[in-house]
Amino acid sequence: MDCKDNFCTQNCCCAPRIERIVCCPAGATGTTGATGATGPTGPIGATGPTGTTGATGATGVTGATGATGATGATGATGATGATGATGTTGATGATGATGATGATGATGATGAADTQALSAFSLPAAPITDGGAAVFDLNAAQAGSDITHAAGSSDITITAAGTYYAQYSATVAPAGTTTLPATNIVSFELNGQTVSAGAGTAQFTSASPARQLTAATVLNVSAVPATLRVISIGGNFIYSEATINIFKI
Repeated sequence: MDCKDNFCTQNCCCAPRIERIVCCPAGATGTTGATGATGPTGPIGATGPTGTTGATGATGVTGATGATGATGATGATGATGATGATGTTGATGATGATGATGATGATGATGAADTQALSAFSLPAAPITDGGAAVFDLNAAQAGSDITHAAGSSDITITAAGTYYAQYSATVAPAGTTTLPATNIVSFELNGQTVSAGAGTAQFTSASPARQLTAATVLNVSAVPATLRVISIGGNFIYSEATINIFKI
């Protein structure tokens, strides 16, 4: 070994001037010098064997929702479900427009007539004092039971409410006790109340001749039984051939 080999070990080194190896006793180890600059990275070594699988890491934060995918094809219709309970009834709707009037139906059969009537009279001449009621001796005819009269009475009884027509006629002359001239007024009285409408009048300046006197009116009867009478005022008078007719209308 010579100095050309630039040989140097721990105890020997090359001395260039004398071109020989000089071996000396080892001195104390000097202080470690500063670390030299890192040399260039060596080539990548061969891949080592795969290590064992590590423990599963914690679940990461949920990522943002992805865009909605396209709608899939409509599935087959399922079986009809059971009928639900009936809901509460809704409010009544507004009344619809009135429909056209239907054709007139056939006329029904005529019902039985409900005739209510009475006719009474007095033939012999009979006096009636001032404010007195005419008396009817006999009944000529009666239909139904709503109007009744007892022969020889002044009262005619009405037992059913309704509208009635009454007509009275007689031949009248003043009695000898009547002061002339005199006016005889004949009117109807219903339940004690004078019916002014339809009163008949006859005026006398002498005892003769006799006058034909007529009175007629429509009566609205509500309170029953009702009593109807014919009243004479204006003095004392003689009546003959007196007749009253009354019927329900």
